[in-house]
Amino acid sequence: MQLRTTAAFLLLLVFLGSKPAKAQMADSLASVNYEHYPNVNSPRDSGSQVGLEVFRFRAGLPIPLTESKKTILLPGLSYELLGFHGEGANKPNIGTLHAPSASLGLLQVFGDRFIGMAMVGAGFATDFRDRVSADDLLFTVTGLFLYKFDKNFTLGAGVTYDRRSGNLLPLPAIGVNWQISNEFRIRGFIPARLDVEYRALPWLTVGLRGTFEGNRFHLSEKRYGASDLQLAYSIITVGPKVTFRLADMMHLDVYSSVAVMRRYEVLRDGDSLGSAYLNPTVLSGIRLWFGPSGWRNEQAAPAPSEPAVPAAPKEGEPR
Repeated sequence: MQLRTTAAFLLLLVFLGSKPAKAQMADSLASVNYEHYPNVNSPRDSGSQVGLEVFRFRAGLPIPLTESKKTILLPGLSYELLGFHGEGANKPNIGTLHAPSASLGLLQVFGDRFIGMAMVGAGFATDFRDRVSADDLLFTVTGLFLYKFDKNFTLGAGVTYDRRSGNLLPLPAIGVNWQISNEFRIRGFIPARLDVEYRALPWLTVGLRGTFEGNRFHLSEKRYGASDLQLAYSIITVGPKVTFRLADMMHLDVYSSVAVMRRYEVLRDGDSLGSAYLNPTVLSGIRLWFGPSGWRNEQAAPAPSEPAVPAAPKEGEPR
């Protein structure tokens, strides 16, 4: 299971339960994401190259369990597909990897400022070339506690257990949503993602995004001739993005980032058989997402297809 799956739902769903919360840290209820990594030299052979295509889908729905909406159930689904390609005699022979997963969280609001959340997730991460087994299963657990200093600044801390490296290790987790002004904000779930955004126009937002993606996949015994093989990957990216508001609840991110770190490791029975780092490269991506924009004045901002309607003149004023 991926750390980013948990992070996504923390950011997407945590604060959708009430009106004040909705304005604090809501990103999307559903999203579809595609990324292209161009070919770079293979670490095993400078004459060969390796590239990557990534597809991701995420969706979730907050379900209030009480009339006050202070206790919220957070079910979610996600899917990740990695497709390796390349050129040369030693191009990657990995093919396509899949990671469908489901998560279930519980959010509890305490008073006006404190929010606690716990989430568990389970799924598969494998090439699906063999019959599904326990080796394909992955799990994650996350706990988070947030404090709302005021209507514009929320900060939290917690811990998440993630198996991206092949071992069950705790990772620190920090959630932040800081609306510095009506046009500028910083929000994210560290280490998975951090966005710095400036709203240039009601329908146009520009900014910088940083991400930390990773997962661990079980590989086919039939294909590779060895049992209990896993491929773990970790990628750190940083770069600019542009967000277009297409409608009240529909948005499009277009971005380009530098993959400053790409690490791949092969494991067997949890023990490393070797790792490699690919050279930095510039990736391109596009993401369509559905949900409120999260800006505190979003209701006053018309989309490009929704021209502002001038207010009717008061009595006695010229028309």
